[in-house]
Order: sequence, then C-alpha cells, then structure tokens
Amino acid sequence: MTETEKLGFSEYLEFDAEQARKEIVEFVRNQVTNFKKDGVVVGLSGGLDSSTVAYLCVEALGKDKVYGLILPDRDTRPQNTDDGMNLAKSLGIPHQKIIISPFLKELGAYDIISHEKASDRKAIEKLGESFTIINDKKFPSTENFSPTATVGASSASLRDFMAVGGAKLHTRMTVLYFYATLKNYLLVGTDDNSELTMGVYDRYGDGACDISIMSHLYKTQIKQLAKHIGVPDHIVNKTSSADLFGDSMPNEKLIGLSYLKLDDILCGIRKSGLNDDDIARRAGVKPAVVQSVRKGMKDASFVANLPISVKTL
Repeated sequence: MTETEKLGFSEYLEFDAEQARKEIVEFVRNQVTNFKKDGVVVGLSGGLDSSTVAYLCVEALGKDKVYGLILPDRDTRPQNTDDGMNLAKSLGIPHQKIIISPFLKELGAYDIISHEKASDRKAIEKLGESFTIINDKKFPSTENFSPTATVGASSASLRDFMAVGGAKLHTRMTVLYFYATLKNYLLVGTDDNSELTMGVYDRYGDGACDISIMSHLYKTQIKQLAKHIGVPDHIVNKTSSADLFGDSMPNEKLIGLSYLKLDDILCGIRKSGLNDDDIARRAGVKPAVVQSVRKGMKDASFVANLPISVKTL
C-alpha cells in the first residue's frame, strides 16, 4: 500500500497523554506564579473541554485554588447544568451557579427569541445550514474572502439567533472575568485546536481567556487525555455543543464534519505535505471537503486577527 493509499492520518494524532498531562499541569502552575495570581477560574459547562480543564487545574493548584462557575440561562439543557455542578462537587472545588437569564431578559434577548422558538431543533438546524463551515454541496470560493461570510447572516431570523447566541456567550464571559478579577485569579480557556482552527469560538465570548491550556490539542486527543486523567465517561462521550439553544446544533453539525474526519484533514493539511486530492483520498472525503476546510481555516484566521486597523488595510 502506497503512502497516499493509507486511510487517515492517525500517525500525526498519536500522542503521549501522560506527557501532555505533566506539561499542562506545570504550565498552569508556572503561569499562576508568573502573573502573580492566587488561583484560576474555570467556566463549567458540563462538557468535555471544561471538565478536562478543571481536572488538570485541580491537579496543578489544589482544589481550593480552582473556582468553578456554572452559568446556565433559560435555554440551557438541565443535564449540562447538573453535570457541571456534579463535576465541581466531585472535585471538591469552590463553585457557584449563576443564572444569567435576568441579564439577557433585561437586554431584550428573550423578546427576540422565545423559549418555544429556541427549543425548535429542526428550525434551528435549518437556519444553521446556511452557515455550516464545511459543506461540499455548496462549497464557496476561497478567493476574495469577505468578513460577512463568517460573521454576517443572510436573513433577519438567522441574525436574531446569532445576536442572542452572542449575547449569551458575552454575558457568560463578563461573569467569568468579574470573578477572576475579584479573586485575583486567572481565567483559564476551554478551547481546543480543532474548533479553534475552524472558528467555532467567539473571540469575546467562549474564546476569551488569560491562559489557554489545551488549544494545542485536537479534539480527539483531548478525549484521550480526559480518559487518561479520569474524567467521567458520560462527559467524555457527550455530544459537544455551545448549549445556546437547548439540545440544538451540536458542534459537529455546525462544523459540518465529525471530529475524527476534521482532525484527520487538519493533520493532512498541516503535516503530510500531500496535495488536496491525496489528503481527501486518505481521509475518505471529497476533495471539495478538504478545500472547504482550508477556507474555514483561512476565515477563522481572519476573524481571529480582528479588529482591522488603518495600518492593516
């Protein structure tokens, strides 16, 4: 079997989970010292990334120096709130649940999106089809990128959901930074390389942090690390979602690929030196999907470097 006939790029995703654990734990300790802080704040969503971060921070600093915040609103899945609370209790860390619904209600967000509308999974997924990042059926040109392709919307309804979803992310981040500043703590990010590369995070919302401890790891690697350090299986295997509108729009649906396929393609692009046709063949996808991933990477990089200044133009 030739190099281009092999399936996948697993050789680039192999890593030493124990070594990764040691490096991250040491990094957290060093940064708390370097920044002259007294501990860290972690937003606990009940999901894989935030739970893994919490485990690592507790090992690095001890349970008394890790503060967990669970920040549900009207549309948050109760199971996710329970998982976040139970994780904090099992780790023995100080924690608090703050319902952010009053902030959003005062802002007028709930007047725009009713609870019934926010719970309509089929309708939300239908809207989401227009901004799925990877879609070989309507693959756009990678040339002449416009910021509105990523941050804009083609309909008032979609803009409504994006505005309200963004408000939730930004409100959560305001609360997290309030407590981080109040306690003289660092805010630890819960991002991963797969989603970060594809622009899933809001740079002023769930992407904002003081230190990022897992952004060098792909999602599939974080699953391995989580299992290695003892994160509960039901959290490791949970569907990843920003949990903005109930049980709708999992991140894999937003991205347009499974994490297994995405991580394969990202490794193929970054490390293999192969052309897109060969990457597609090994990853088991159409060449247009690889091109779409490239465009997603380019668009995410553009947004990550906002705002544009006069000297940028």
